Amino acid sequence: MPALTPRRIHPWQRGLLAGLACAGMAGLAQSQADTDKPVGAGGLRVSGFGSLGVSHVEAPAGWGYRRELTQGGSDASWRSDIDTRLGVQLNYSLGSQFELVAQAIAKKRGAHAADGDALEWAYASYRPDADWTLRAGRVNLDVFLMADYRNVGYGFLTARPPVEFYAMLPTVLDGADVARSWQLGDAQWRAKLMLGSARIGDINSTKASRVRSVIGAMLSREEGGLLLRASYARTRVDIDRSNIQPVLDGLAQLGGLPIPVVAGQAQMLRQRLGADGGTGTFWEVGVRHELADWQWSAEFVRISADPLTMLTSAYATLGRRIGDWTPYVGYGQVRDLQGVLATPAWEATLAPVIGPAGAAQAQMLGSAVTASLNGSRFQQSNWSLGARWDFHPQAALKLQWDRVRVSNNGSGLWTGGSGAPSHADIATAVVDFIF
Repeated sequence: MPALTPRRIHPWQRGLLAGLACAGMAGLAQSQADTDKPVGAGGLRVSGFGSLGVSHVEAPAGWGYRRELTQGGSDASWRSDIDTRLGVQLNYSLGSQFELVAQAIAKKRGAHAADGDALEWAYASYRPDADWTLRAGRVNLDVFLMADYRNVGYGFLTARPPVEFYAMLPTVLDGADVARSWQLGDAQWRAKLMLGSARIGDINSTKASRVRSVIGAMLSREEGGLLLRASYARTRVDIDRSNIQPVLDGLAQLGGLPIPVVAGQAQMLRQRLGADGGTGTFWEVGVRHELADWQWSAEFVRISADPLTMLTSAYATLGRRIGDWTPYVGYGQVRDLQGVLATPAWEATLAPVIGPAGAAQAQMLGSAVTASLNGSRFQQSNWSLGARWDFHPQAALKLQWDRVRVSNNGSGLWTGGSGAPSHADIATAVVDFIF
């Protein structure tokens, strides 16, 4: 067999190979640590998780399916990069109150990804007593149900987290949080405050956009297998638009013209492109219930960052365990609350003022920006049907079929989407494991 040259190895594959090497070394380190340290002593603990998946995607030509905005898309029919990932976590205890935690994940990422993005967690934790926990560094952003295990496929029922809900949400927070737990009757309560900044993925810019000055809170209650939670966050949205600066400059010039209709529309388009950033709010409620062989979960979120975006998203999943198998069904949807923009009609109005050639260029600019904004809207729904087979105490096979319907001007979760209404079918087989 001919040698494999570096040019034939994709970046995500190199990351996966590096992760496998780290996992092997981590396993040796753990084995040695378990041999050398006495029972009950602090020290290093190594664990890991991974997913090996393959999917067949039937979608319109050029449309690239992805499970999250931080992931690059591809219009290939057969895909092994959607769900495949490998993670290693190190926990180092410094006595009973201090702990250092690091988690690295090799998975497919978008072109904007920085080298440090593979480090999902890197924080120091301090527990002054059994009720309080303080963390600082890169922590998980605890504003949704799967915040702790979103990348750990073995930890949830379906092949992947519901795309209509989780694809848009950041995974980590660079900052700090403080949490308190308490018992009230038979219920376990938990509250958390958090602050910092986070990446929000690739939205057709040269760099990953960020949310800064994040201030959030979470409250949860768990009793008898029923978990209820709610969270809120407020943030400053910072979108990199350096690659379209000439477009923003052109709209700014049009916004300064003494023609109210044209100026107002141009200013609105410039704001919608994120020229001035914006303040965003995030509201979430979630529920998860496990009763005998039944398990179900649901979440709802409302994201408002006017004039950039306003949307709602929700999903529900229901499964029943039958021996080692758990068949399940799920539904998810995302709805953009901002209407489809009408294409501006500037040419006839501007021709007497800036001339026919300038008016034609302005019209082309307005039409192109409007089409881009309409094409980046999130408006789709998805029915999922699948089964999970726990064939090993630390591994599970999942088979899932998704039927996705994309509304007109709602293909923002895809790469290369045309904006036309369409549908797609995704068949997935994935093996999730922990070690």
